[in-house]
Parts: sequence; C-alpha cells; structure tokens
Amino acid sequence: MTIPVMVLAKLIVAYGLPPKYFYDNNRILGMVTGGGTMQAWEGSYRVASDLFTSLDVFHFQTMLDWSLTLGVIGTGLLMLFMLRMPQIDLLQMLFYLASVGLLNIYVFNIGKDVIQFTFFLAAFIVLLLPIDKVIVKIALIAGILWYESTFFRSYYVLIAALFIGVYVVLTVFRKLTDSFSALTGIAIIVTLFVMVYVMMLVVERVMPDEYRQVLTVRGAQTQGREDGTDSVTVILNLLPGSGLPGFMWNYVLNALRMMFPVELALKGVYYLPFFVFQALVAFYVVNLLRSINSIRDETDVLALCVYVGYALASFIFEPDFGSWVRHEAATFPILHLLIFSKNQQLSVIFASLKRVDQGRVNRGAKSAGKERSAKEYSVKEARKR
Repeated sequence: MTIPVMVLAKLIVAYGLPPKYFYDNNRILGMVTGGGTMQAWEGSYRVASDLFTSLDVFHFQTMLDWSLTLGVIGTGLLMLFMLRMPQIDLLQMLFYLASVGLLNIYVFNIGKDVIQFTFFLAAFIVLLLPIDKVIVKIALIAGILWYESTFFRSYYVLIAALFIGVYVVLTVFRKLTDSFSALTGIAIIVTLFVMVYVMMLVVERVMPDEYRQVLTVRGAQTQGREDGTDSVTVILNLLPGSGLPGFMWNYVLNALRMMFPVELALKGVYYLPFFVFQALVAFYVVNLLRSINSIRDETDVLALCVYVGYALASFIFEPDFGSWVRHEAATFPILHLLIFSKNQQLSVIFASLKRVDQGRVNRGAKSAGKERSAKEYSVKEARKR
C-alpha cells in the first residue's frame, strides 16, 4: 500500500491543491532557480535555498521535479524504517499510511520541512546506536537540536532544553511511583506545564527580550488573519489576559486544542485526515505516558521525551493547525520509534488495561477481606466479654 499512497499524494501535489499550500516551497524554488516572482527572503529561507542549490545537480526547474525525486527517496527510507519492525497492528498500519501521505504532500519537497525531517532522522540514528549510557544519548540528541538552532531554526535550542526537562520529569515519576494510572498521566502533564511556567520565570530574569517575544509571538503571527479565507485553521488565543498569567492560560488551552483538534474536524471533510493523524498521535502519546513505568526500553522513553519537548515548544508559536500537523509530520523518525513499538500494539494496550482493572479488583477484594476479618474479630472479642 505504500507506493499507491505515495502516488496518490503526489497527484494531490500536482493537481489537487492550490498554490497557497506551497508558498514557502515556491519561494525557495525561485531563490534556487533565480526565476519566479516571489521576493527572496533571508534567514532559514536562505539556508534552505543554498542547500538545495548545492544539491541541484539535475537543474530542476519546477516544484514537482523536487517533489517526485524527494518523494521516491523519502518513501524508500520509510519502507526501510518499517523493515525493522517484526509486525504492526491495523491501527499502526493506518498511522503509517497516513504519515506516508502527509510526508509526500508537505515534507518530501523542496522546502524547510525536509531539512527538519533530516535532523530528526539524525536523532533517530542516535537513539538506535548501541550506547548503554542514556546520558550520552541525551547529550548527543540535545547537541543535534542545539546545532540546528545555530543556523536554521533558532527555537530548536528551546526544544533541546525542554527535551532534557521532560526526561527529568518522567524519570522522577518512574522512580517515585510504583503503580501508574490515568491520574498519574494527568499528574505528569500538569507537572510539564508547571515546568514550562518555571522556565518562563527564569527566561524573564535572564533573557527579558526573548521573554517578551515568547509572550507576543502568537499574537504577532496571527494578527490580521482572523477573517482571512486562507487561514480558516488559524489558532487564536481564546482567553483574555496579559503577561505571564494570560500567556499560561492560553498556552495550556492551545496545547489541548492542538493535541485533540476536535474543532479542526468540525471545519469540513477536507480536514478529517489531519484530525485522524493528530488523534492517533495523541492516543499513542497518552498511552505511553500512562504506562511509562512499565516500559523497559529506554529508546521508547527517549523518543517520547523528544516528541513531548518538541510539542511543548510548538504550543507556543504554531499559528494554525495546518502548520502544526505539517511540522509534526516531519518528526516521523521519532514518531516511528514512539508508535511502532510492541508497547503500542492494541493487544498489549488492552492487556495492560485489563491488568490494571484486575489489580483494582484484587485490591478491592483484599480491602473487603480485611474489613470482614476486623468485624469478625470484633464480634469474637465481644462474645468473650
């Protein structure tokens, strides 16, 4: 099914989607070819155009040339990814095919997202290296994310810091909590939000300019887009307030909206694939958080930490649901480790939930037994007297 999905995705790129979905791609293409009518931009656009210029040995002239070439290479890589998996269930297969489609539409093309994919691929390779010391892998992955921030996307240094913070939080919970439940998962999520709040307090003191930029970045990116026909999926702050309290209330709400985008599904049938993709990611992430103490493979734990660190940073500034899902799809090398593991198969999940329910029943039975024994003892003592 991989090849048919890839072909369908490329047909959508060529004939199905209007040019507004490929503004960045066409801008970078114009910078590479020296043609086009769009103005050249600096920063990450210049980095991307210089990279593709150096790779343009075939002198491609159209976006479709790049899309087809990178699609074949990227899809071949995805198929190699899946060869390392002994088996996957139906839901995991659905997620894989959805990822193939999204990646071939938005990521495997001339643009910035394929560069982001490459850095997460580097993190994926580090996670699979036969290195016993977890701290070494953490340092290498943080170094990769920091290096990307030095010349391409500056906010990746924030992802590196959050990745380390998430690992510390999960490690503490795993050591201090014997039995995990849904309430434990909620406690972890609340703790992560508290961590972001504390981070903001530190940034306010140490880097006041960056602090003000973080507080206003969403408003600046979405200003004037409320009624735009091209931005029906824009993510606007819904709660009033200013300063850090107003930021945090909207940050938490926007995080929930982005992880569980029910409002996106209500915008029309066209957005249902995006909703399904995000719903599957949220399902698998929540399941890992719920059962994190029973996972013995540190690769799964580190992959979860990388993704959650990325998501916590993205909740700050992603301007619309389309950008969020597109950028999230570029983390597929990490999602691959996070989702296509035995811990995420439905049979294992259901067995885990059954054990949790059985444990509750056993604890209830023991408690009832103790109460019954106590009552019988009291009756015997009363008779003796």
